[in-house]
Amino acid sequence: MRHQLYSGFLNRVLLPVCLLFSSSGGAENISPLPEPLTLEAALQHADNAGQYQVMSAQEKLQQAIAEVNQTTAANDITVNLSGRLRKVEVSQYGDENEDNDSKVSLFVRKPLYDFGRTAGKDQYAGINVEIKQLEKAYLVEQREISIVEKYFAVLNADNEFLRHNENLAIGYIRFDKTRENQQLGLASELEVMEAQAAYELIRQNRYNSENLQRYSRLLLAEELGFPQHPPSELSVPELSSKKHISDDVDALVEQALKHSLALKIQHKKLELARKAIDIAGKTVGPTLDAELEVSEYAREGSTRDDMRASLYFDFPLYAGSIETSSIQKANARYRQELAGLQKLRSEMRITVLKLWQDIRQNSLRLDGEMINQEFRDMYLDRSRAEYELEFKTDLGDAMVQFSDSRKNVFQARFALELAWRKLEKLVGSEFLNKMHRSEENNG
Repeated sequence: MRHQLYSGFLNRVLLPVCLLFSSSGGAENISPLPEPLTLEAALQHADNAGQYQVMSAQEKLQQAIAEVNQTTAANDITVNLSGRLRKVEVSQYGDENEDNDSKVSLFVRKPLYDFGRTAGKDQYAGINVEIKQLEKAYLVEQREISIVEKYFAVLNADNEFLRHNENLAIGYIRFDKTRENQQLGLASELEVMEAQAAYELIRQNRYNSENLQRYSRLLLAEELGFPQHPPSELSVPELSSKKHISDDVDALVEQALKHSLALKIQHKKLELARKAIDIAGKTVGPTLDAELEVSEYAREGSTRDDMRASLYFDFPLYAGSIETSSIQKANARYRQELAGLQKLRSEMRITVLKLWQDIRQNSLRLDGEMINQEFRDMYLDRSRAEYELEFKTDLGDAMVQFSDSRKNVFQARFALELAWRKLEKLVGSEFLNKMHRSEENNG
């Protein structure tokens, strides 16, 4: 019976996990995610329009576009109809039939020139739209990284559960064997209690790992925008461990400072703050408007015109400190955005170096873990052979150590892939490939 517990062990790479989620079993509960879920399929939902983060970013973009239209509309022609109904008492010298002093007028007005104020606001609104577009693209980029992180977290949770599940079987066999030995007089009650305590601890660890499976799946489902349909099974992606990272960290930093969406957003914010200074300098300024008035009168009069064409010129002579305070406020905002740019550039240099180090470190870690797994695989084969020959063996320990080595290989591989993907977002995959080809040619 014990032999059956171990048979087929090496043929399992990942235990498919089918967690029970509450559902009514109707057609409306069919998961929109494929089963098993692949990493490529998960990444397709990075720009899911129904996900609350993407939805918020899209609405902010639409609001910015509406502000552009609103700014443009402020300089449009306006047409107004104005009128009055009025009855008057005429003098003794007037015509008693002319007591109706009603009037209707049509006004057509067009701002002609405000000395750059409207143009500045148009440019400001346009820059703001560009910022919102970049922010949405940056959000999708960061969501891709987050999806990869949560996808790998599920796979790590599955490996952890598999390790504890196998350990549970081994722990129970040891506990059961100790009880049998007690019945044969070969083990004391203290030894049985010790084995049982160890087994109970293993049971707790397995339960915790099972909870982690469910929790990590829920996090992934929330990230994908399908909280009601957590994936039950995930495919292990094909990940290359042979990619090479250049030693030229300075070139990577320089490229990140050019390519990073976060820095592009901050540069646009700085441009927006600079434009706000220009607008603040024109807070108080002259305006020139044209107006056409066409009127119809119920009562005739020598001073009443059927049509008037006018030019209105407004030149402020004194407005207190309104413009000065507006400029001071805009300058303070500009300096704040400039400080934000310098801070982000500093963080970018540190981030690139850290990712470069993570790639180097995890590459070495993966090589070591793969060698250790190969050793544990061979050691397990020997332990199983000794067990089948009924020699005294440590097959249980060998199985646990092999499970640990397999888990460590997966963790190292996932950590390496995640570091690569983060660096690719900062500098671009084409740039990394170009650096690699250049070093190969020079080598």
